[in-house]
Amino acid sequence: MHAPKTNLCTICRGHKKLCGRDICPILEKKRIREAIVPLINKDIFGASPSAFFVGDWNYPKVLVGPLVPPVHENTEIFDLPEGWHGKELDEIIKFRSLLVRSKEFVKVTDAKNPKGYLEKSQEIVMSKKPVDVELVLKKTPHFALEFSQFSPPTGPSGFVESFKIAENPKVPRAVDKINSDDIKASKGISLLYDKDIPVSHISKLLSAGLLGEQKNRKLVPTRWSITATDDSLSKFHLKKVKSSPEINKFEIYHDEDVGNRFVVILFPSMWCYEFLECWLPGSLFLESSLSPNVISDYELFDGRKEYASLTAGAYYAARFSVTEHLFESRRQAGALVFMEVHPSYHTPVGVWRVREITRNALQKKPDSFDTEEDVLKKLQKFYHCLLRNIGKRVKYWDLNTDRKLYQTG
Repeated sequence: MHAPKTNLCTICRGHKKLCGRDICPILEKKRIREAIVPLINKDIFGASPSAFFVGDWNYPKVLVGPLVPPVHENTEIFDLPEGWHGKELDEIIKFRSLLVRSKEFVKVTDAKNPKGYLEKSQEIVMSKKPVDVELVLKKTPHFALEFSQFSPPTGPSGFVESFKIAENPKVPRAVDKINSDDIKASKGISLLYDKDIPVSHISKLLSAGLLGEQKNRKLVPTRWSITATDDSLSKFHLKKVKSSPEINKFEIYHDEDVGNRFVVILFPSMWCYEFLECWLPGSLFLESSLSPNVISDYELFDGRKEYASLTAGAYYAARFSVTEHLFESRRQAGALVFMEVHPSYHTPVGVWRVREITRNALQKKPDSFDTEEDVLKKLQKFYHCLLRNIGKRVKYWDLNTDRKLYQTG
């Protein structure tokens, strides 16, 4: 859990809120530790929520394994980001900290012919319901919380001594079929999505080497699989979106959760997209700054040729939600997505929040406007950082005089 600078902490001691946060990350970590440590030992019997982690260190021989909590009840939500919207940040951190990450070194190419530990792990990943697991680690793991800007946090980890599945996994028919088919991973991803398999589950199937042509199957590090799934599904949506009629009004959608505020602006246009990320003073990674920091990536009608390196996985997560909305609406539009990160977002919990907050925003009824001037008037009422950066984006809206912008890139 990320903590502010030590000198402030010494003066504050968690009571004066000198870092600008409502909750002290240091004291919260202590509370979580005190609640979790008594539950953790080397022998763990619990219901794994089909959770699986593949690291990227030491690639192509990486640390992999299922995540197993020392509890049996209501564990499905532990690894289902689609159900986290509206939950407090600290609640998410608490139940994620219960997930003990078992690990063993495995070659990524072993996914083509899995045996033993990896084969059992794959069975868990395929299940739609939590699976009872008996796990014995080589030694009791030390309490630790591992955080990433890409994937949800995990709890303690330890090397595996023995591993046993105590019940039959409940595998959806669609998952079983796609796993058995010798088809490209991108095709498998879109087919699973069509069968209403959650995006988070699809990314785990890809990570565990359960998708793709048999001869090419590999384990995919978790952080890579999350972005790859978002990217693949966006491209699947865009095949239809790019030939759909354009919207005829400006539409504003907004939502906020876990200290992240989002604005989605759709405007009459051929497809184009920009994602802007604004970290406010006092927020995570920007504690000592007196001014906000804004970064962005964009694409025109023909898409990107290079990875969106500035905003990274967040770019693809938001793009997925926007293209999903347009796909379901059978419409085409230009899209501007703006994320404003507040100090209350005190701990990184992954790009799922970008996908799900954007998704939730787009499920609401939008504010509709005829002109970009009306859009700016609406925005200036309640967004700190957005208007400082919106002016330079107006060129994307005036397509009557600049159609070539979207055709040539």
